[in-house]
Amino acid sequence: MTAFVANAFTIRGRATRSEYWWWMLVNVVVLTLTQLLIPFLIARRTPQPTLRIGPFGSWLFADIELFTVDATDAPSSPFAAASLLVAGLWLVATLIPGFTVAVRRLHDSNLSGWCVLLALFPFGALVLLLLAARRSRPEEVRFDAGSDPDSPRPG
Repeated sequence: MTAFVANAFTIRGRATRSEYWWWMLVNVVVLTLTQLLIPFLIARRTPQPTLRIGPFGSWLFADIELFTVDATDAPSSPFAAASLLVAGLWLVATLIPGFTVAVRRLHDSNLSGWCVLLALFPFGALVLLLLAARRSRPEEVRFDAGSDPDSPRPG
């Protein structure tokens, strides 16, 4: 997670599989706690019935449902409402970093960052998640941070 935070606003370079998938795990855990578990434990209500995930996190193009519970009314407890506010702030705060780590993950598997546009198409989010699972392909230096694309390649 240190690399994710350090490169939160960096599109150049690469993101390893572990950086990308640790980010996705932390994102799912934070949203599960703040949107579902805490409001349910405090007020016995779950106003956000579905937890979704996508290639950039849980907001932008989040087409894949992880799980769904029965929807209820909004919680009357201020603590449960504060938990939902934290979830909303988390979504806003991680929107750009989630996007940039997906672009860098594509770079690491030697794909162009423009492949994130696949998310605009049906099943595109699923395709991007599958591309994020590819192994690293270090044979190209075009995506390495600080590389000069015009410099001659060794070998």
